[in-house]
Amino acid sequence: MVRLPENIRGVLERLVQDLSKQEPISGIGLFGSWGRGDAVPTSDVDLLIVDTRDFNYEYVERLEFDGLLVDLDYIPKKWIKGAIPPEIDQKLYEVGVLYDRDWSLTNMQNWMSKTYRKLERVDIRTESYVVESDMYLSRATSAFDRGDFQSARIFSTMGMESVLKVLIDVNLLPFSNSHFIQVLEEAAKRVRMPEFFVSYLTAARLFRVDRNEAERKLSLLRSIWEDIAAFMKEHASTVDSLHFKTRTKLRYYTKPAFLAGMIARSQAIINTESFAEAAHYVLRTLIEMVENYTWMLATVEKVRLDYTTLFHSLRQLEKPPMQVYRYAVDALNVGEATHDETEKAVKFAREMNLNLRRRRKELIKTFVRPQA
Repeated sequence: MVRLPENIRGVLERLVQDLSKQEPISGIGLFGSWGRGDAVPTSDVDLLIVDTRDFNYEYVERLEFDGLLVDLDYIPKKWIKGAIPPEIDQKLYEVGVLYDRDWSLTNMQNWMSKTYRKLERVDIRTESYVVESDMYLSRATSAFDRGDFQSARIFSTMGMESVLKVLIDVNLLPFSNSHFIQVLEEAAKRVRMPEFFVSYLTAARLFRVDRNEAERKLSLLRSIWEDIAAFMKEHASTVDSLHFKTRTKLRYYTKPAFLAGMIARSQAIINTESFAEAAHYVLRTLIEMVENYTWMLATVEKVRLDYTTLFHSLRQLEKPPMQVYRYAVDALNVGEATHDETEKAVKFAREMNLNLRRRRKELIKTFVRPQA
């Protein structure tokens, strides 16, 4: 594991000591940018928490411990004792074990270090990206058919992003929300498919983002955060009744420590003049915040939410003085989405999905270089 700065190491030692006293926690490990060694001063600390309780999903809690912003990423212990979901491969591959009650996390990390680069495991992960892309494109098509062009545009872009992860993984490059654009560009160059990167930037409307636009999107995210946090406070009893995953995500996003970290990290990226990167980082977070907020609105109003028409539902459900819908469509540049423009966007995303679906196994065979 990478040697940490003294101040971070000291805080982590105290935090791990406190966490390890909790009965359900059987393992703790450091992953992400601090684990890989590519962190910057504004990077959050990511801890993988192996939990023995009976649940079947991953969730994250944000805390501020002695001035350090830390994300606790909880996974059920049964995930590392049986069939491992491919979405946690990178975390297990990167993890540096800090606490392990029964060696199960250590054993799984050792297994993943030998398996992560194997063709068979890359095949499993890349197939999951295609499936994820299919899901978003299905939503995009449904939204388009129902006249919600804003949701259709957003879901088609997310479908493109999902399938483009294939290019990143066949190069065995690490995923990171704050370095996605940089890593995707590098991956596309390595496989000699730079046109896919350019097409994605164009479709996602990130191609000509400048400093002012990136900072404007960050300001809009802050406004959205303020509205959602106020709504959560006003409807605290409803929050408790939400599905656990929605509840934990909303509580994660509406913590002041989350906003502080988001602003600091985004501004640091902007200051490196990586404006498209900063905009992507903000917008990817914004979409998930809006999605979970809309679920809560539907719960408050006691209506069934059609997720495929997310932005249509948000517009119908939101009441003044809340302005999350207006801020979101402004930040995402979908306020003027038209029928013809959206039809082309959905069609193009489907063509990219089909292209990479057909070439996926060939790309794995050509570019994956397993460790000896």
